[in-house]
Amino acid sequence: MVRRLYEPYAHPLTRVVQGVPMSWDPVVAAVKCSYEILHAVWSPCSRFIAIDCSTEIQILDGVTLERVKSLALQRGHPQVLTFSADARLLTGLSGWSEESTSWDLQTGVPVSAISTEQEEGQWVYTEPASITYSECGTMFGVLFKRHDVTVIITYNVLSGRSVGYHQFERSVTGMIWTHGKCVRFAALEPGSITIWEVGFISEHPAAEVESLPTPGNFDLTREFLFLPTLSRLAFVLKNRIFVWDIQHSKLLLSCVDIEEPTKMTFSSDGRFFACATNGPEIYLWKDSPTGYTLHRKLMSSASKYFDPWKPLLSPDGRSILAFKDSTLQLWHTTDTSTSLSSVPTQTFQSANHFVLGFSPGEPLAAAARLGDNTATVLDLRSGVPRLKIDAGMEIYGLGVAGSTVIVVGDGRIVTWNLPQSDRVLNATTNIDDSTRTTTFDPPVAWMWLPPSASISPDFNHIAIVRVDVAQSQGLNIYDMTTGKHLAGIKSDAYATWFTPNGHELWCCCPPDKVQGWAIVKDSESDPLKMECLEPTQRPPEGCPWIHPRGYRVTDDGWIHNSNGKRLLWLPPHWRPHEMDKMWSGCFLAFLHYQLPEVVILEVLEE
Repeated sequence: MVRRLYEPYAHPLTRVVQGVPMSWDPVVAAVKCSYEILHAVWSPCSRFIAIDCSTEIQILDGVTLERVKSLALQRGHPQVLTFSADARLLTGLSGWSEESTSWDLQTGVPVSAISTEQEEGQWVYTEPASITYSECGTMFGVLFKRHDVTVIITYNVLSGRSVGYHQFERSVTGMIWTHGKCVRFAALEPGSITIWEVGFISEHPAAEVESLPTPGNFDLTREFLFLPTLSRLAFVLKNRIFVWDIQHSKLLLSCVDIEEPTKMTFSSDGRFFACATNGPEIYLWKDSPTGYTLHRKLMSSASKYFDPWKPLLSPDGRSILAFKDSTLQLWHTTDTSTSLSSVPTQTFQSANHFVLGFSPGEPLAAAARLGDNTATVLDLRSGVPRLKIDAGMEIYGLGVAGSTVIVVGDGRIVTWNLPQSDRVLNATTNIDDSTRTTTFDPPVAWMWLPPSASISPDFNHIAIVRVDVAQSQGLNIYDMTTGKHLAGIKSDAYATWFTPNGHELWCCCPPDKVQGWAIVKDSESDPLKMECLEPTQRPPEGCPWIHPRGYRVTDDGWIHNSNGKRLLWLPPHWRPHEMDKMWSGCFLAFLHYQLPEVVILEVLEE
């Protein structure tokens, strides 16, 4: 109804020139905190999320991720967080001998300070593993583990003093939960899992409740997760994920197509089960009469070579939260548009990197995957390819000037002419149709990675960053016409660009340093010389990932104009590092390695 009423008056502020629909992640909210997120937990009502972000505890809205309240930490960081059953209290428990705190969430004031230091003869491990509130909300129990020894200590919320102590010489699954007036926990036995319970006060001794069979021939000493409400056990063996119904001795899920599965989570009612990987994927399964079936595959902005995202399904199963470093992302699990047929099935390679060149003053761009053989010249007005080029070599640099396309490849510079008529679209060509081929002199070689190239605005020079066999002259300048080597220096640079006048060359060097050189004509025998510049001499304009008129992409994913007006919110995995985006006038390209192709936007708002 709102769309029908207001669509005639709505004017988009940006336009997607190129970008597949699967790039628009169905994430409903994302937040980037100032500090690393150490822990996160849902409230039992699924309305709130508590996060420990190093300096304070923040209470977030479970729908928008907006901050509702901040709680000051007294000392020490909580190892576990939990809400009371009515979500009125939050307890953060630190290690042994450190003071922990319970807060009243309505006032934000600490209710009590809890000391985990025990009396002589009582032992606990340094870090707690799990915590649960009693149904009445006046007590909570804490599980401490060390090898095969388990200690459960119960506390009074108001006084902060312990009211029960239980020690067991057995392996426990790592979590406790409230059942009536007792604390329950599961212990692993050969071929079975036994459920035990103790009272919140010492007068109730430990008692075995039931013993349930586990699947045979499986080693459950590695990572596993137990859902007590339905007696379901999820565990990982190599790259296989299993979910076992202990009560009915039935296998509900056996998935072998997941690469390096890590963190797992259930919703409280068991309708949903999710698992993260060491890559960008989070897999979500939904319960059915035949077992768990794949419901969605969520794409995050994680890299395979960094810590994985930690997913948390809300107790009601309607949302899934994932956090990593200082970033939170939230999805809905029950969206009507998320049937399996609409779930992206392409697995993004973490090695995807792209090269792109905009044509100065013309709505044309050339793009290719770094190291691939195919380049595409795109008409930025229509978004339709003008020309597809099979270069016959690995590509690591592109340029477009008028009707000429320049491809910098494996030891060569090759040029093509565009079809003369604008009506000629989707034309294809190969190396036989090129107009000129120039070989680098001396040849360009590398050991570990394909080099990256930058073409000067006047198309006279090419700067190449490379790692060659001799590990020397990492930055080199070549003549575009002859391929002759003009100048070179040793450098650990990994990205380079010319200033708009072509008289300076700037490079990015680890860790987050910038180096620049003035390109000076010297003599006939040595036509170019590179004179080192100070970082303070870097021009304010000319860097391809900085817009000359002040447009920018913020950390929380918004494109702003020069006045700070929000133009478009970007999906989380469209948010690249600074050097993975490129501006050219009103066009913005994303070259992020998690995307299946270059994404180009046009900013329509001026």
